[in-house]
Amino acid sequence: MKADPKEVRARFEQLKQERSSWEPLWKDIRDYEAPDLGVFDGEDATQGWKRFQRIKDAEAISCADMLASGLYSGVSSPSRPWIRLTTMDAEMDEQEDVRQWLDDVQNLMMMTFAKADIYSQLHKSYLELPLFGTSCSIAVQHPENVVSLQNLTVGEYWLADDPYGRVDTMYRRLYLTAKQIVQQWGIDAVSDSVRSAFETNPFERFWVIHAIEPRLDRDERKRDKANMPWRSVYWEESDQHGFLSEGGFREFPVMAPRWMTCGGSVYGRGPGATALNAAKALQMLQDSENRAAAMMLNPALQVPASYIGRMDAFNPGGRIPVTGTEASVLRTAYDFRPDGQWAELLIARKKGEIQRAFYTNIFQMIQASADQNRTATEVQALEQEKYLLLGPVLERLHSEMLDPLISATFAYLVEADKVPPPPQIIQGQELNVEYISVLAEAQKSANISGVVRMTQQIGMLAQLNPSALDKLDVDRTIDELADMNGVPPSMIVSGDRVALIRKERAQQQAQAEQQAQLAQAASTMKDIGAAADSPGLKEVAGDLVM
Repeated sequence: MKADPKEVRARFEQLKQERSSWEPLWKDIRDYEAPDLGVFDGEDATQGWKRFQRIKDAEAISCADMLASGLYSGVSSPSRPWIRLTTMDAEMDEQEDVRQWLDDVQNLMMMTFAKADIYSQLHKSYLELPLFGTSCSIAVQHPENVVSLQNLTVGEYWLADDPYGRVDTMYRRLYLTAKQIVQQWGIDAVSDSVRSAFETNPFERFWVIHAIEPRLDRDERKRDKANMPWRSVYWEESDQHGFLSEGGFREFPVMAPRWMTCGGSVYGRGPGATALNAAKALQMLQDSENRAAAMMLNPALQVPASYIGRMDAFNPGGRIPVTGTEASVLRTAYDFRPDGQWAELLIARKKGEIQRAFYTNIFQMIQASADQNRTATEVQALEQEKYLLLGPVLERLHSEMLDPLISATFAYLVEADKVPPPPQIIQGQELNVEYISVLAEAQKSANISGVVRMTQQIGMLAQLNPSALDKLDVDRTIDELADMNGVPPSMIVSGDRVALIRKERAQQQAQAEQQAQLAQAASTMKDIGAAADSPGLKEVAGDLVM
């Protein structure tokens, strides 16, 4: 069933009302920590020359960039695999053809991400997420690159969630030229104002609203756009009549991770809110220090009234003729000698607060530890401790951003007929995604040390009683360690192949033992024959006969 334009516009007004309480906080974070981001009502995203007016110290900007780069490299680095596909059956994953197919699909998805320039858009999400507590992107189908990721900035989207707290509704505002609107939807679909602008001033801009929300009244037996699970509609904000277009999605294409949610709000709160007061105070302190330095370096002067109009003579190299009475009049207007140490201490304190809020110490761990002559073991223990602080955030990134991206990409690859045919045994099986990024593996590293310690201790006990080894499943231990260390499945021999290898080895050993026994028997017979041919033995044998 087609959507009712009045109902959709009414829902949009409700979402705007709900989000209004968050906008003052976001604007402050934008002004003091991320001037390049954010577009709100009454602002023109194409004009940015006033963005940095309140920035006197860029510490918050640098810390946010460092956190975004750390998440980018630690969660979804393009230089190494960060996902592993499996089935829900561990024994099935061991089969050679299944493992090969999963590995091929995984490599296909990684190449698709690289070709579609997904990573640059992910970096923007990693920047907006900690600053504003929420980020938003849309994964849409691309005719050539399979998938395209469109990153939105704070202020230009509105969200709503389902009864389980999962985001399932997104409205966004686009600022498009008349030319772009006509190119996308055609001259017959646009309003009279856009049509007129297209003919006279094609670069005049208009606001267009895009809504993606669940379609509750649909016929599940049909597969057309009008009955897809998710509705997608566009309309001109100034036009109160129909839509520019109405379509749909089979999978919810929006990725809207939240740093931390509270109070049932759909929007999250992140380090940007925590560091806001320190960022504001830092700008004030830097401004005061700059003013104090200017007052010391270029103080106001008291000069005789007769010097008015001749102040250029005070420039370097100037010549100022004076009389005896005027010579003592030239002096500074005040005696200002501030103690800069207090200002530096306060500035350092505020910078430390900002750095702690943005987890800068986590991503500078090796550099900071190098100055303290710590051992590699100590550095590893500190890294494990610090990475645990990002555990909840990492889980949200997996479930609210990367899971939808992978699901949408896989669906688009299937529609483009790029996925190789799966083995017969896994057709109809549900696939599972395991994350093997740097941060994900760091979360597992605590378990690795436990497994290693246990095997070492069992080895010590086995020296006293060899039967202690009966309690250790070596094959399972190797599989668990490989999984914790993010080792590619192709490096680990499957259980079936291991069984064949061991069977062949046992057969070879049995054959070798049999050959050794035959050789030993032949050698014994040869020795007996040689002894029988000796003269002494023949004489003894003759005497026995006699």
